[in-house]
Amino acid sequence: MLLITKLAVATALLAGIAVSASTPTFTQAQIDSREAIRQLSKTAYDTAIARAAKATTGCTKDKVRIRKEW
Repeated sequence: MLLITKLAVATALLAGIAVSASTPTFTQAQIDSREAIRQLSKTAYDTAIARAAKATTGCTKDKVRIRKEW
């Protein structure tokens, strides 16, 4: 049981490292010009669509809603 717990913790840590490694960094100019939010929004959209495309029930691609704010 302890081995399974250690394996689960190691897997979770590696997954966390993979996610943080793919998170972009932005300059203050990119943040001020709203380029950062555009890139983050596109990444979130692409990720949601990719996950929904694989789904067969629940949250499917045709159920993903896009909220636009101006």
